[in-house]
Amino acid sequence: MPAPASDRARTALRIALWLALGGWIGALLLCGGVVVPAAFGSGIDPAAAGNLVGRVLGRLHVAGIVLGLTLAALGGALGRGRFAAGLAIALAACSAVNHFVVSPAVAAIDLTDPAAGAAGAGARFASLHRLSVALFLSVAVGTLGLAALHAAQELREDRPGRP
Repeated sequence: MPAPASDRARTALRIALWLALGGWIGALLLCGGVVVPAAFGSGIDPAAAGNLVGRVLGRLHVAGIVLGLTLAALGGALGRGRFAAGLAIALAACSAVNHFVVSPAVAAIDLTDPAAGAAGAGARFASLHRLSVALFLSVAVGTLGLAALHAAQELREDRPGRP
């Protein structure tokens, strides 16, 4: 016997949630664990490696904004609570700050311009780079936390009457 429409819709929402969450986690792991080390460990010019990584991160940040908001909506539709939705929105916000604030500020720094002062430009670059890495790692850890939260909630849903 086919499942009622509401059960089918709920199943579709759960599938969409896990595909979005798994895709986001996979993209973060691929970028941080493969693309960045390969770019900077390949022996190419560090500026070219930075340009490549910046382009990849830009797309990942935009994806993070979209996926965070999508996961908030999916979690809301599934009744997963305000914390799950809030965490997804916070992750989207971290991605947005990294994309629209930090990355353009890093890109604007010209470490080769003597008028900018190599020491000052280098210190600014280092500070912004640390912030960008902290935001990236926060999103990565946050998405893992969001996955654990959704998994725990699914276990509770599958076992009614158990905490």
